[in-house]
Amino acid sequence: MRPSLLTQLVDPVHRRSLRLVDPTPGSGDVATGVLEASDGARYPVQNGIPRFVGSEDEAQRQTSAAFAYKWRKRETYDSPAARGLALEWYLEKYGFATLDQWVTTYGGHRRILDLGCGSGFSSSLWLGAAGWQGQSTWIGVDISDAIDVAQERLGHIPETHFVQADALRLPFADAAFDLVFSEGVLHHTPSTRQALLSAARVLEPGGSFHFYVYRRKAPVREFTDDYVRHLLQPMSDDEAWAAMRPLTRLGQLLAHLHATVEIPEDIPLLGIQAGRYDVQRLIYWNFAKLFWNPQLTFEENVHINFDWYRPRYAHRQTAAEVQSWCAEAGLEVDRFHEGDAGFTVRARRR
Repeated sequence: MRPSLLTQLVDPVHRRSLRLVDPTPGSGDVATGVLEASDGARYPVQNGIPRFVGSEDEAQRQTSAAFAYKWRKRETYDSPAARGLALEWYLEKYGFATLDQWVTTYGGHRRILDLGCGSGFSSSLWLGAAGWQGQSTWIGVDISDAIDVAQERLGHIPETHFVQADALRLPFADAAFDLVFSEGVLHHTPSTRQALLSAARVLEPGGSFHFYVYRRKAPVREFTDDYVRHLLQPMSDDEAWAAMRPLTRLGQLLAHLHATVEIPEDIPLLGIQAGRYDVQRLIYWNFAKLFWNPQLTFEENVHINFDWYRPRYAHRQTAAEVQSWCAEAGLEVDRFHEGDAGFTVRARRR
């Protein structure tokens, strides 16, 4: 933990300043120690990372463990092909014409919170890229042990900090940041709405909030999503990963058919609109997520299916719900991108 981070932190309950006790140095920073609150609560610093977690919510603990597991498997998501596809997708949905524009936009902020940073994958696409000036303070927060992976990946970049904390109990003062970035995270908490409101609390007036949340799908797809997720719950993470392999193989086989079908009229009962569909994509969007992209390896495709089905918390929302929560949080929406998979929002706090 870099000493300058201490000035940014408060205890997550009363939001009062913290005192560092019994620090052990490591490479000029704080390797271990305890952060003590005024009410006597104590939060450890381990491996240079302040730790504010301790949820009693079993589903949240399971969700956290699932993401810690998948983010440690860097060989299944960190290849040039996977990074290139992710970058293309992010630029399109957040509305940036180029990586340079993304870097310039984020580099113009003073204090950036990456809420639910996982292994730091999303931020690694722009943080430290060519043109990054390194003048912004970036703080990555994640509830899972993936925060240690993020530190390994991004800790060499100046002004980066890492905190293990719950999105619903953030250890930061009100209006602490002028940019909050949360890519696919808010829906993995007990309440997407509460997580959004919590993130907005730490955003200063006029500050930017960029986030992505899942969209509610067709009714049979929604049933299948919950059914498969329920079946995976008793399994270990290794077992759940293995269970995704035949599901992924089915997606691969359907994609290799290169078959299309014409739906002549809307089917309201199934939420399917008229049009011409690739068969694999018709099944994907309306009946079961069987992700397959031939540009990725088989295990990289498994990773994406695991990411969807494994976590207990994976709420899906309507556009109206997301827009109402933004209004409740005092956010003015600048861009509301409606994709098939989810909603990507760029907003400012009034």
